[in-house]
Amino acid sequence: MTATEPPAVRPMASGDAIPAPRRDSPIGVFLQCTNLGGMERVAYSLFDRLAARGFDLRIATPRPWGLGEPLVKRVDAGAEAFDYRGKFGWRSFRHFHQRTKVVGENCDCLWVIGTCASCLAAARMTGRPALLSHHYAHFENRASWLRWMGFYLAFGAGLDGITYPTEFTRNEAIKIAPWLEPKTHVVRNGFDVHYFGEEQRLAARRAARAELQIPPDAFLVGNGGWLIRSKRFDVFLKTARHVLNQIPNALFHICGGGPEETHLRELARQSGIASQVHFAGWVKNMTPYYQAWDVQLFNTDFDALGCTPLEAASHGCLCVASCTYGGLWEFIKDGRTGFIIEQHDEFRLADAIARLARNPGLALQIRQRAARLLQRKFNHESALKFYENYFQAHTADRRQTAS
Repeated sequence: MTATEPPAVRPMASGDAIPAPRRDSPIGVFLQCTNLGGMERVAYSLFDRLAARGFDLRIATPRPWGLGEPLVKRVDAGAEAFDYRGKFGWRSFRHFHQRTKVVGENCDCLWVIGTCASCLAAARMTGRPALLSHHYAHFENRASWLRWMGFYLAFGAGLDGITYPTEFTRNEAIKIAPWLEPKTHVVRNGFDVHYFGEEQRLAARRAARAELQIPPDAFLVGNGGWLIRSKRFDVFLKTARHVLNQIPNALFHICGGGPEETHLRELARQSGIASQVHFAGWVKNMTPYYQAWDVQLFNTDFDALGCTPLEAASHGCLCVASCTYGGLWEFIKDGRTGFIIEQHDEFRLADAIARLARNPGLALQIRQRAARLLQRKFNHESALKFYENYFQAHTADRRQTAS
């Protein structure tokens, strides 16, 4: 297991140019999809930073381009996406494999991001050493054990290494497939703290609210992500109704999209809070939302970690969460870096939000502790050091074998 915690690095701004990469050490990247979910946003950030350090990334995805296409092509203008037809993409796999075969022939090693069968099968067929970045909790239902056992039996032996974002998910994997333990690593997602002191945070909040045309004196609660059942945006809306009983000037933002959106809009209408809830759709840049919000209300049935609470905290937004199963406790320490409960109890969640609204001193303490934990344990440099060492070691191994 890898455990390094050097200081964080400066994030690349959207207008920064990517330096010319080293063409002598290409890394093949098979990316599950190019949406704007947490897994993808973490990957795009790593791509930028690795490219800035001279790594040449050759990227392919078996699915059609999503909203993350420009973020991929800024580091690999020749990146390709494909149709995804049939279960596990088998009907379109031949075209994807033709591309990944070329990538494998020209790359020293492969990096598979996401537990996509097409990506993993294509990686194995190249014969190159492959690293899998695994981002999911394993035990979401009773069938999960058998499904993940089958997954690790099918693909585990062919992988050179597997990374997990939390100790929680790594320990799950080892329970399912204990023979994998020597090749597993915890590589935490990295986040920069984007403010230095309350004066700067409050100035950013005023600017963000002006940009988003939000009343400066409103109390803002938000969340973002896939609008699917397991993410429990229904709990968000039910909690919002109770928050309004205690904070009448509260407003609520939901960023993202998915199959539950129509149901959630109807739930907001039936609850009588539709005028206080804004559905923003998929947002390419969440920064002004995180800066504008007072609290992020995050609810999930299961999650390996959940990136949005950490992203929000990096901008000084407080987090109140309910998570019935997952690794979020590795960041949110209840009462210290946020508030978190196991049950989706809307009354307790609303009380926690109201407590933060009424106690600025407590809010400041929690905000500062969360920022320190990000800097100490969830910083970019730790992840970058792992990937740099891994890729450089496999580049050296291949050259030594070739010579």
